[in-house]
Amino acid sequence: MINKMANTSNGNGNLVDEFEEAFQACLNILTKDDSITSMDKDEIRAEVDQTISRVIDLARQTESYFLQKRFLLSALKPEFIVKEDITDLKTELLRKDELIKKHYEKINQWQNLLVDLRSAQSQGHLGQAAAAVGAMGQQGPHLGQPNGMPPGGPGPAMGPVAPGNSMPGNLQQLQQQQQQQLQMQQQLQQQQQQQQQQQSQQQQMQLQQQMQHQQMQQMQMQQQQVPGMASPQQTMFMGSPRTPFQPSLQGPLAYLEKTTSNIGMTDGRR
Repeated sequence: MINKMANTSNGNGNLVDEFEEAFQACLNILTKDDSITSMDKDEIRAEVDQTISRVIDLARQTESYFLQKRFLLSALKPEFIVKEDITDLKTELLRKDELIKKHYEKINQWQNLLVDLRSAQSQGHLGQAAAAVGAMGQQGPHLGQPNGMPPGGPGPAMGPVAPGNSMPGNLQQLQQQQQQQLQMQQQLQQQQQQQQQQQSQQQQMQLQQQMQHQQMQQMQMQQQQVPGMASPQQTMFMGSPRTPFQPSLQGPLAYLEKTTSNIGMTDGRR
């Protein structure tokens, strides 16, 4: 395609060749020592800017040319574009498969390391249990002998005990002890939880009592602050102001009473 490329609008030749020449000229200006020493800084800067601008223009022209050709190719022969996309996808899938294989290899390595660690830990626990059982087997005969007998004294009904025969029973005892310890720990945890629940309930009850007490105090304060209000106990001991009893008469009787009272008042004044 590069050999069949069309000439530029100026007719100076191939775009790729011109781009290569401009790039080489830019590099020559920057790498030559003679030209830098003989020329001023302003001249060197102007020449470098000119060559860089020419390189950028030619790069844009070549890019537009290839884009036009690709557009024509996609319009006239779209199967080529599809083939390129398929090859790109295949290469991407191969790359992803290789990456997945590497990850699987790392996972297998980590799994093997974990298995080795677990086996080493289990062997260490078994060794400790065997040592404890051996120590208990050695201490057992000494505990069963009387005070005056030597540790290796003969006995008519006692025979040599093989360590292999005493191992299973001792292991069972150790397992039983561990189970008992676990049960004790679980019981302690349950007791602690129950105590915590009881404490929380007591705290809630105390808070409720405090709230009720505060509400009662607030009600009493409000009753004392309201003017003109008195409690029933105060009203029992406090008497109302004495006022003369005045019967309420209506009609002619009231008029007669008024007139007679006025007559008496006038007679007294005289």
